[in-house]
Amino acid sequence: MKVLVAIVNAHCREEYSNAVRNTWLPTVPPGLDVKIFRGRGATREPLPDEVFLDCGDAYLDLPEKIKAIFTWAYEHGYDYCAKLDDDVVFLPKRWFVEFHKTDFSGWRDPGCKPGEINTPWGFLYTLNRRCMQLIVEAPLPGRPGSTHNYVHGNDEAWVSTVLHTKGIFLTHDVRHHIYQGNPEDFLKLKPKRSLRFTRGIPPKRELTPEVFAAVIYLNWTGWHNTGSDVVVREFYKVWNIMKEWQ
Repeated sequence: MKVLVAIVNAHCREEYSNAVRNTWLPTVPPGLDVKIFRGRGATREPLPDEVFLDCGDAYLDLPEKIKAIFTWAYEHGYDYCAKLDDDVVFLPKRWFVEFHKTDFSGWRDPGCKPGEINTPWGFLYTLNRRCMQLIVEAPLPGRPGSTHNYVHGNDEAWVSTVLHTKGIFLTHDVRHHIYQGNPEDFLKLKPKRSLRFTRGIPPKRELTPEVFAAVIYLNWTGWHNTGSDVVVREFYKVWNIMKEWQ
């Protein structure tokens, strides 16, 4: 069985890929491959752990980048590919032993209403080879024949919809975690704003030992507007807690 963890990164997010390299990347077990993927715009040659793809590198380009990643994984013969955001603290040994070998798995977004397509939070979800092929063949959002008739950057919604139309549904994995941090640690940030509830998720959640993937989701200064220095600082903090659970 050939398995890839594909870290979604960008040329403007070097501090995130460096945080990954300085924390969990050295703990990857034999038999599990990990690559850091970026799009166009390189000013140097890729490092051995990187792949530079011929796709956009911005937020709205995420579906295009995800399609390019699954194309690369499919063409390189992988049986499973996990899409992992670069702001996720990950325990690869535990994940590799325990990951769901189903068509499509991830942590179901609690904001999904009854009757809606079950969509994972996009920070970590896994496709098998059959699903990768379907994504490779699917038109991107806004393209003729796509499941979405408008352009957007929500890759997990696009992937989930494409698979749903083929009768493939999400397997929920409870061992993923949204880490929001403690608001009292950030009172000095400006503009001051209380930490918001996030689609049914309490704003303060404690990490527990069964977690093997925690995204650093800090949005008290605005949606996707927390400084990289704050996020990366929290990344190292969470790693120092989770590394004891490997």
